[in-house]
Amino acid sequence: MTLSAIDPVCGRSVNTAAARFTTGRGAQTRYFCSEDCRGRFRPEASPPPQPAGKKGFWARYLDRLNKTTGGKPPSCCG
Repeated sequence: MTLSAIDPVCGRSVNTAAARFTTGRGAQTRYFCSEDCRGRFRPEASPPPQPAGKKGFWARYLDRLNKTTGGKPPSCCG
């Protein structure tokens, strides 16, 4: 079973076992798809974690964006 996390900058799924770019803040670790996304991360701008099974505004927005773009990642993640 592969555990994954969502990159808080671009919304891509990141394999937590193989993640090369991480940052820790308190008891929470954030995972990033690239060094560029880790550099752009601003903790004060990130949304609070949502309860399990409930998607927040940002997750719904990213779902619509991925559907519209065919799942292609943003240029920052290339």
